[in-house]
Amino acid sequence: MEFIFGILFELIIEGSIGAVGDKKVPLVLRILAAVILIVVFGGLVGILIYIGIDEKNLPIFFCGVTVGVIVVLAVWRTAIKYRRK
Repeated sequence: MEFIFGILFELIIEGSIGAVGDKKVPLVLRILAAVILIVVFGGLVGILIYIGIDEKNLPIFFCGVTVGVIVVLAVWRTAIKYRRK
């Protein structure tokens, strides 16, 4: 069962990553794929931060915060790049 969930999760995530950057995919589906990615990766960052706070483990907390900041900066940089075009 774990194997099946792993395959499904990988297909959904990789499909969403491919769909977000593909201009041939309709805008609505690209937005839906982006929302899926934001929820999944935002949840992972949130879990890291929560575990870091709950367990009083600073390295895990800072790891979650660092990943979150890097993702926000990358999205911001990409948005600015596309607005200039």
